[in-house]
Amino acid sequence: MGLRDYIKANRQRAMLVLFLITLTQLTTTMYTYLTSPQLNAIASGKFELFLELIFVQFLIGQVCNVSFNWGSLQNTKQTQTLFHQVRQRIIRHYYQQPEDKVSEMENHLGNDLQLVQESYYNVYFYFVCDLIYIILTIGTLFTFHWILVVYTLLVTLLAVVVPKLTEKYTNRATKAVSIQNKQFLQLLEKWFKGLDELRRYQNKVVLKKVVGQQSQKLEQSEYQRDKLLHYTSLVSAIFNIAGRVGVPFIAGILFFNHQVNLGAILTAGYFANGIFYSVDSCVNRYTQLKSTKTLRDDLAKLQKCLPEKGYDSLKQIATVQIKSLSVQYPNGERITYPDFELKNGEKVVLTGDSGTGKSTLLKLILGELQASRGKIQYFNQKGEKIQPDLAEIGYLPQDPVLFPVTIVENITMFNSKLLSRVKSAIEKVQFAGDIAKFSAGIETKIGLDQLNVSGGQRQKIVLARSMVHQSKLILIDEATSAIDQAATMKILRQLTKTDATIVFIAHNFNQEMHQLFDREIHLKK
Repeated sequence: MGLRDYIKANRQRAMLVLFLITLTQLTTTMYTYLTSPQLNAIASGKFELFLELIFVQFLIGQVCNVSFNWGSLQNTKQTQTLFHQVRQRIIRHYYQQPEDKVSEMENHLGNDLQLVQESYYNVYFYFVCDLIYIILTIGTLFTFHWILVVYTLLVTLLAVVVPKLTEKYTNRATKAVSIQNKQFLQLLEKWFKGLDELRRYQNKVVLKKVVGQQSQKLEQSEYQRDKLLHYTSLVSAIFNIAGRVGVPFIAGILFFNHQVNLGAILTAGYFANGIFYSVDSCVNRYTQLKSTKTLRDDLAKLQKCLPEKGYDSLKQIATVQIKSLSVQYPNGERITYPDFELKNGEKVVLTGDSGTGKSTLLKLILGELQASRGKIQYFNQKGEKIQPDLAEIGYLPQDPVLFPVTIVENITMFNSKLLSRVKSAIEKVQFAGDIAKFSAGIETKIGLDQLNVSGGQRQKIVLARSMVHQSKLILIDEATSAIDQAATMKILRQLTKTDATIVFIAHNFNQEMHQLFDREIHLKK
């Protein structure tokens, strides 16, 4: 992320911002320059000329005021356009490469972008303002005397060298702030999930302690970054003062040597104040701009999307082969699976004691987990190995995933072409009676916080979702555990009538339910 991205967001608006910034600094320079002829008019007793110059100065000041505020507003609009595009690209990245690190995603989309906005794009606007003003003002000093220009350039050069020496340290400090903020968000996410449990056992002290410790680390990293920036500002201020005092001093000597007029002394002093205030600002802002480089590079990487892969259709799957498959956890525990095949259209019930890896097996098939050993392979009718898009596999987890939209949108997953299938699916999963109880029917909005649907109703919604999308391979992880046995039996009959390949993790299935499936795979420790 950088200036190029800012321009590409909207080229016409970016050029307008640059024009308005230039106009602002040009009128500011003219405004100050008029001080010299005003003083000379007073010294010469030309009162009318003095009044005319004051009026012109007033008009120029108004142009400066309008152009600056309009430019600032357009800059804000341009930055908002850019950040909207950046967020869209980062979301697309995470969509392609899903991760379970919600706090990291929140940090990138929230805190990191805010840091870049405050410490880069907002700063860049004023940096360019100051830079243009310095160039115009130094050029104007030529009208007084070249020595003033040489002295100003020399002091400016010394002031610019300082931030280069501290650049890598401030950059490292900004990265440290981002890391600490990410760790702080991760800690909040982990501990606040169990907030109700802490309240139940009245253990506020532990929460305050762990949050306080991480918060202190975040505050310390921010302090270290600000300290480096202040040290840079302190050294830059030395050159700032040398410039502000030196220019009018040299102008005074030139006046006494009859090389400049009286107005030039005061005007040169004004210009000196403006130049070295802007130089000081440029130095500090340059340091801030460079301090965000690592962070901007990280965000730029997140905006790169992978090329779309060519996948085979799930419809081509004739068999799924599991061979020598095992998973080893960091604590040393290993789960080993028997070799087996799933045939197209087969209905398999997966059973086993707790800890035998039933849910883990489904996640391995989905590609959400990687096996430590062995492989899962897919073959077509000819026995050729194929690579299907695993994202098309129907998956019904133990805890149904719903969105804060209407029931029908949760079923169709925002695909309006599937609306004609919704009524039939609702009836097949025994959800019609539940729907009748809602005043808005299938247009009822799901309240994830208010929990306006029960656990069983949530399961029926995702079951209906699976039927509506008609996936050829469906993995079901105890997705009827909150539904009564009579309704479960009816749902299973409907599921097993389809031509889809189904793997159903069962718990407390009766004999009649077992008989609906082609076979059972029982996992053992």
